[in-house]
Amino acid sequence: MKIVTSSPGRVCLFGEDVDYVGLEVITLAINQRIEIQGKTNSSGKIVVNLDDINRKTVFSNEKQHRLRRRDYIRSAFNIYQKFFPKNFGAVLSVKSDLPIGKGLSSSSAFCAALIGFFDKASDYNSTKKELAWNAYLAEVVNLGEPGGMMDHYASVIGNLVYLECRDPYNLEQLDSKIEGIVIGDTLTKKETIQTISTRKNEIYQGIELMKGKDASFTLEKSSFHDVLAEYENEKNVGLQRLLGILGIRDVVRKGYDIITNKDTTTNDIADLINKHHEYQRIYFENVTQKMQELIHYAENAGALGCKLLGSGNGGSFLAYSPSKEKEVAKAIVNGGGLAYILKQDDGLQIDVVDI
Repeated sequence: MKIVTSSPGRVCLFGEDVDYVGLEVITLAINQRIEIQGKTNSSGKIVVNLDDINRKTVFSNEKQHRLRRRDYIRSAFNIYQKFFPKNFGAVLSVKSDLPIGKGLSSSSAFCAALIGFFDKASDYNSTKKELAWNAYLAEVVNLGEPGGMMDHYASVIGNLVYLECRDPYNLEQLDSKIEGIVIGDTLTKKETIQTISTRKNEIYQGIELMKGKDASFTLEKSSFHDVLAEYENEKNVGLQRLLGILGIRDVVRKGYDIITNKDTTTNDIADLINKHHEYQRIYFENVTQKMQELIHYAENAGALGCKLLGSGNGGSFLAYSPSKEKEVAKAIVNGGGLAYILKQDDGLQIDVVDI
């Protein structure tokens, strides 16, 4: 049996850094994707060819107990291993046009595509929500990586998605299409895992400080302005990061309201994108000088709103540029970065091909 799976990267329209603390996000799947083509056999061996980087992974059809950092292939396989017969084998080929380490969720898209392959090969036939959950398990839970679940739902569900990242994980596909997506790449590498680990620790310090002052404090309901008042009295980094979380939370909620309102204008969306970026810049301090310079070039060329993507301190940003995509992309390149003009796209695709 030949199985082809394809999973998109994603842009976080609103909600960076709030998914792993159980808040809401709005994501947008993009038309840069990871594709897996695989054939099942009876060899008892799993062979995965990473064509773009000329690497190969080979292991036996048995539970993989010694998982290394970022060992997404074995982690995804482990979820389904008990459903395979002893002689199950497969040869997979992986190709991608999705940049790595640029805030577009390449690792989560890879996990989603792997989960899609092993799910179909095992004939388990999960729902899309189950596939997204399994991709989250494969990357974050089983490997101990510090991210949230936003990326996996974005890659599996596709298009524009609102997700509450807490039990019962309410999800809504938004009936809207976002045009004018330009990604500006600073060409600066970032260390996502270390950055998120540090930031999470600081956020939880802020939460504990607030709970010490007000036992009723919650991320879901407490006020940005209450934390701001405490921060003005005590310039604590934990409270500073917590302000970033609550500010972005409020942007996401306002974003949901305007996107589901049919009278929404491009300026409404742009204003929120800019506000989101300011919360990241001021309270997370994760916007580099080079990114801010490239954003300036993009805005001068017609971008209505710009915001950092991913964990920051390098990587990429979104330049929201309806009808000005080419001009904005050119300005980013002339400023010393790279640029991608992207489109909203569907989620995980799983196809069985006759051979």
